[in-house]
Amino acid sequence: MAAGRTLSRYWMLTNDFAQNPYPVLEYVRREKPVCEVGMPNGGRAWVITRYEDAKAAFNDPRMSRDINVHYELMSRQLGRKITPPPEQANHLANLEPPRHTPLRRAISFAFTPRRAEAMRPRIAELADELLDRIDGRGRADLMAGFAVPLPVMAIAELMGAPASRWPDFIRWSNAQRDFSPLDAADGELERNVHELSEFMTDLIAEKTRTPGDDLMSALIHADPERRLTHTEILSTGFALMSGGNDTTASMLGGALFTLLTHPRERERITGEPDGWTKAMDELIRFTTPTHNALHRVTTEPVEIGGVVIPAGEVVIISFLSANRDERQFPRCPEKFDIDREKPAHLSFGFGIHYCSGAHLAKVITEVGVQRLFERFPDIRLAVDPAKVRYQMNILVRTIVDLPVEWGKD
Repeated sequence: MAAGRTLSRYWMLTNDFAQNPYPVLEYVRREKPVCEVGMPNGGRAWVITRYEDAKAAFNDPRMSRDINVHYELMSRQLGRKITPPPEQANHLANLEPPRHTPLRRAISFAFTPRRAEAMRPRIAELADELLDRIDGRGRADLMAGFAVPLPVMAIAELMGAPASRWPDFIRWSNAQRDFSPLDAADGELERNVHELSEFMTDLIAEKTRTPGDDLMSALIHADPERRLTHTEILSTGFALMSGGNDTTASMLGGALFTLLTHPRERERITGEPDGWTKAMDELIRFTTPTHNALHRVTTEPVEIGGVVIPAGEVVIISFLSANRDERQFPRCPEKFDIDREKPAHLSFGFGIHYCSGAHLAKVITEVGVQRLFERFPDIRLAVDPAKVRYQMNILVRTIVDLPVEWGKD
């Protein structure tokens, strides 16, 4: 975008932006790094685009993630009282201290990197099961056939959900991913939320009676000082299944697309010991599976990047922009560079709201890409890369479909 041009009020909500946001974000970082954008409800939000400003915003307690603060703002805008559903209102991503602190402590104790690492062999088995289904065809859509179901299956396994219900989890995940606030409400999202909530309630009851070696059992049967309430466990499980799988599917799909379009880098990664592990942070930085952090609301005026954001305003922190900020990544941030030193991306957030499932998401993505390219070393895109499209979504940047083929040219 050339300097001097003006932004559309809804610049972040256009299809052009969804498909290629980087030129606009480069312009915004340079010309107006804390910038207004119109929202679907007719209101506005403030977008933070520079890396250091983003880190400052993540650490500023005046920018609240408390879901009750958000709903109070929406109630004032709508002129009627609305309250958050319990499935959303009791998870640490939607709370601030003091309520956030014991929840974080309890979940960090149960949801450890060690637990995620222990799942590597099982995730590889699940990946191979999915790849077995497409082996022999010579052509597939990697989103529908691999990137979307693998995180759902892995997270369901982590939680102790029976394999017979995995198709339901995939359906619930797809319904929520495809939902847009711009669409007319027809009750479909509410039905899926209700079904998932009912299942999670039954699963908690089952794990209360008969605990297993899974995350839900660990939360339910934790020591008294770390034990969550039934509603907090329900909300935590709901967040994992309705949010964790979606962002991980986006990350896995984006990583596959990146590696398919960077064959030289892929060859280097596969040829080096621990190549996949070493390349993951740069791959996640370059891919940036989530457009923006979950929205915040200012509880009092906040100055950031030289701009004063008034109290009672929605704030959006742009992962996509921060991860390509030239000030933080001076060596061609628009390039996928596996030799980049310390690619300290913000894709999982920063501070007390750093994603509790980050390590699991990295393990799923790393195992997924490794198994795919080991099984199909000659795999290639079946379409021009320019024809790969992204969904319209203000939070998650998910590829619609990823057609590939392998075998003889």
